[in-house]
Amino acid sequence: MTVSRALRGESHVEDRLRTRILEISAAMGYRPDPEISKLMTHMRKKRLSQAPRTLAFVWAERAAAENDNSSWSEQLIFGARQRADQLGFQLDEFYLSAKGMTGRRLSDILEARGIPGFILSPLLSRSRGHVSMRWEKFSSVVIGLGYARPPLHRVHHHHYLGMMMAMRQLKKLGYKRIGYYGGSVINERMFGAWSSSFLAHHPLPLRQAADLLCLRKEPTRDDFHHWLKRAKPQVVIEGGHHLLNWLDGVNIPARLGLVTLGWRADRAHITGVDQQADVLGAAAVDLLVAQEQQNERGVPKHPKMIMTEGKWCPGETVRLVRED
Repeated sequence: MTVSRALRGESHVEDRLRTRILEISAAMGYRPDPEISKLMTHMRKKRLSQAPRTLAFVWAERAAAENDNSSWSEQLIFGARQRADQLGFQLDEFYLSAKGMTGRRLSDILEARGIPGFILSPLLSRSRGHVSMRWEKFSSVVIGLGYARPPLHRVHHHHYLGMMMAMRQLKKLGYKRIGYYGGSVINERMFGAWSSSFLAHHPLPLRQAADLLCLRKEPTRDDFHHWLKRAKPQVVIEGGHHLLNWLDGVNIPARLGLVTLGWRADRAHITGVDQQADVLGAAAVDLLVAQEQQNERGVPKHPKMIMTEGKWCPGETVRLVRED
């Protein structure tokens, strides 16, 4: 049993003994049989309980009421919960923003309930993405890019590919003066994926394309309309849904086309890229369950990064542009 525990990396085997066992197994050419490992993991779970094992989905910043008003969050947790159920797990939600809740306290709660791992929602406003969980006790996955600390396995939407998809579709329609107006903070959080892809796939030369790129730390309606008059784009790409509210009175798509990189089902008439949050949630569960089944805990030595693709959703806010 001690040898078995050492080979599985369990923490309650003395370090020197574990090292000695691993050295001997390596010298003997030992390799684990994945099918037997899978069977033993299943048998251990069955002995503990006949009920589905529970995993956690931790909302780092959002409160429950905010999730009720966010179709993206609802889609994300729906995909995660559906995939967890398919794999024989139950997924419970927790909120770090709850009154009196801290990372340390939540860690104690998860450990007391026997929850071996959790998914952490996107980190938007926390200082450099720091969350003080007891990482060594759990398997974990972070959703999204940004500056999460410590460096963990993560899953995120392929933002660069999403912008490339939008640019290619607009070029097919005949658009040349394609503009992008958005927030600089979110662009920085994804390491410049949107802005770099915009410039790399623009139909105009780089200098002209750069004039059609506008990133603001705090985008405003007045600044947006000032930029429209100066840059004169035929179509504008946005990262969220603020611009539609700023375009009242503008004839869309006859006067100006509009594309969103955050398409939503409740605004399906807006052309854009559906980031497929349900696929993102399912991928996060897959990565978490893989760790749980291999008994991997703590901060990984080599963090993995998995990207999911979006899909193009034709709408009513762009048109076929005829050459003059």
